[in-house]
Amino acid sequence: MKKILFLIAIVGALAVMTGCEEDVRGPLFSDEGIPGPISSPEVENLPGAAIITYTPPTDKDLLYVKAEYTLDNGKQVVTKSSNFLGFIRVEGFGSAQEQTITLSAVDRSENVSSPVQVKINPLTPDVHSVQQSVEMIPDFGGVQFRWENPNNAALAYIILAEDSTSELVPVETVYSGVSDGNYTIRGFEPEEREFAMILRDRWDNFSDTTKITVTPLFEQKLDKTKFNKVVLDGDNDMAAWEGRYEYAFDDLPNTFNHTWAGDGWPQLFTVDLGVVAKLSRVNVLQRQTFFYAHGNPRLLEVWGIKETPNPDGSFDNWVKLKDCVARRPTLEGGTAAEDQEHFENGDEYSFTLDDPEVRYIRFVVNETWGLTGFTHFAEITFYGQVVEEL
Repeated sequence: MKKILFLIAIVGALAVMTGCEEDVRGPLFSDEGIPGPISSPEVENLPGAAIITYTPPTDKDLLYVKAEYTLDNGKQVVTKSSNFLGFIRVEGFGSAQEQTITLSAVDRSENVSSPVQVKINPLTPDVHSVQQSVEMIPDFGGVQFRWENPNNAALAYIILAEDSTSELVPVETVYSGVSDGNYTIRGFEPEEREFAMILRDRWDNFSDTTKITVTPLFEQKLDKTKFNKVVLDGDNDMAAWEGRYEYAFDDLPNTFNHTWAGDGWPQLFTVDLGVVAKLSRVNVLQRQTFFYAHGNPRLLEVWGIKETPNPDGSFDNWVKLKDCVARRPTLEGGTAAEDQEHFENGDEYSFTLDDPEVRYIRFVVNETWGLTGFTHFAEITFYGQVVEEL
């Protein structure tokens, strides 16, 4: 019986709804007065954009001021600014050419004032100025791209490489807003090849193409099964529980080594690579259960030596290969998504072609993300060329 009554109620409601006239929504307020126009516009030109300040009309029912303009790619844009602000930002221009912006005041009845046209002259857009800073350097297994992005513009860096048909094709896109960009594309044979980079902003403005023809250097991942534990005087002892020494090079990202707490700074950790190698880079993976925190290394040094080191722990004959600062993209103008991706991929530190061949590596950790009195590495991975098998 209850089901029948429920169905009757539904049918009745539908009958009432279909019998009603269409509800057309309009302005909450209605008047025939047209607001006055904005006055005294002043322009501050910015890269690919401008800020226009103005004096709004005195109409009490003023709701907002709108700017109407056309981007270089033909897209029509309407931007609105609250009646309380007194300025409006227009952006997305792909060139440093003069642009015309139409400003109108709108009241609560959606009456629109007479338009005021303002000329702006945007500065060179970031998508072009950043492209002009791009450098490309042959590297182990590929090419290293460097660029400067002082305004932290959110850009897409499209990397292209020559394929088997001699055509440049996109192989990877890097999204970044960091001020000093550095990215290396790898996985290529040591054969002459053309590489390129094109930049794109969020308004689909594209830069010119930067190209280079280079021969990538041969590179291989060093075999971690050949790594050996070395403890010199002054090195920090590792906890015997889950933080065992060799967990830093077992190729398992969820294990980690761990020095004992309370030993102070610096924290020292030495490893025998088991081969003599010309190193190209090292990847240091943070302990994955602590997000930029706890004992994950932040400030560290990487030292190398070819001959057997003095067991007294002195740095005689050792060569400092790198002063390292672990990155967190959001501290450089990046995004939370970049933070997460970087955390999962690890901190990568590149060495130079002038660095010597080495067999032993010594990490000197001077600070951790959590300012702890201990440190832990989830994984260390070395790349380069093996010069001598032992």
